[in-house]
Amino acid sequence: MAKNTHLEHLEDDIFNAGSAGAKNSIAFLESLRDMLSSGKGGGNTKVTVKWDGAPAIVCGKDPQTGEFFVGTKSVFNKTTPKIGYNEDFIDFHYEGAINGILKQCYRQLKKLPIDGILQGDLLYTSTPPLVTVSGKRGYRFKPNTITYIVDQDSEMSGKVAKSTMGIVFHTRYVGGSMDSLSATFGADVKGLQGVKDIAVFSSEFTNVNGLANLSISEKNNINNTIRQAKTNLRSGGKFLDVISKDKSAMSPASMFKIYFNQVIRQGKIPNTSQKMTQEFIKFLDDRYKKEIIKKKTAKTQEQWEKRRSDSVSFLNSNKTIMFSALSGFRNLMDAKNMIINKLKKIEGVGTFLEDESGYRVTSPEGFVAIKDGTALKLVDRLEFSRANFTVAKDWG
Repeated sequence: MAKNTHLEHLEDDIFNAGSAGAKNSIAFLESLRDMLSSGKGGGNTKVTVKWDGAPAIVCGKDPQTGEFFVGTKSVFNKTTPKIGYNEDFIDFHYEGAINGILKQCYRQLKKLPIDGILQGDLLYTSTPPLVTVSGKRGYRFKPNTITYIVDQDSEMSGKVAKSTMGIVFHTRYVGGSMDSLSATFGADVKGLQGVKDIAVFSSEFTNVNGLANLSISEKNNINNTIRQAKTNLRSGGKFLDVISKDKSAMSPASMFKIYFNQVIRQGKIPNTSQKMTQEFIKFLDDRYKKEIIKKKTAKTQEQWEKRRSDSVSFLNSNKTIMFSALSGFRNLMDAKNMIINKLKKIEGVGTFLEDESGYRVTSPEGFVAIKDGTALKLVDRLEFSRANFTVAKDWG
């Protein structure tokens, strides 16, 4: 696996890799279904909880020198890797709020007996306050969109109360040099619990007492939805293969992701694939028109007008198979959300969204499904992704 710099949504793999991505998404869903089926395992598929921490922190020992370092995902930059071997290096590479955060991380995290290199998400950099929410006392921290509250009566609360930093590690790296590292999702943090200043949280998902097991009817519903996805994605496969090969910024595949994020921000996914198809064609057409207006010469405007005309004509002439592809996209999301709803049955640290009226119970940010060395996000996009676009952040 390459560096863990970005995770894709499970359903978006059809736009990244066409029909091969469709098969991959289906395979993930079937493995997750099996993992949550009573008496059956998921084979080599596992799930981790996706914490809503920020910023991402990479730390550990340089495999060639043994020197401890910290940094953001920028440690993986190809041309100028931003690796903080000490506070002078941090000053050289990082400015603003992240500079102070990384210096604190450098001073604190080097106390941990980290074997190799780990990536995680920072949760807090000072002892969380004790608050009362819904009649329960707990330690509150809000690293990004979600507010976390660790119940005062929980096993973790004693660790949090004594700590001045909280972090969750989710990825381990191995390799002979910094530029040849490969990632493995999941990190065993049991050996990192001995430093009182640092609360190290685990991202492991455990199906406690089988609470996340699928019932027969739930499994049947997932199976039916997966079958529908297979049919629709097979019909739309040629369209997906064509658009996934175009890696330009204004390609239909790239533009659909932008379109769908806009839909999420508005809080309403079109209720039919036909409406989604029509909306997307108009969205792409409008985006091209906005770009054409920005061009300064008539020649450039003519070139972009031709691109617009060709792209819109391509979509209009392929409406039927695009409709099938987007129907499959919706099927994938439906099956994924059924699985997410079962995973959410396992309660851990309390998760809330804050607004002007107070705290509202929400689900974890989501989960990460890992299979055959690759990983995809499992996120209820209408719930969490919209909140991530709109809720004010505490850090930075």
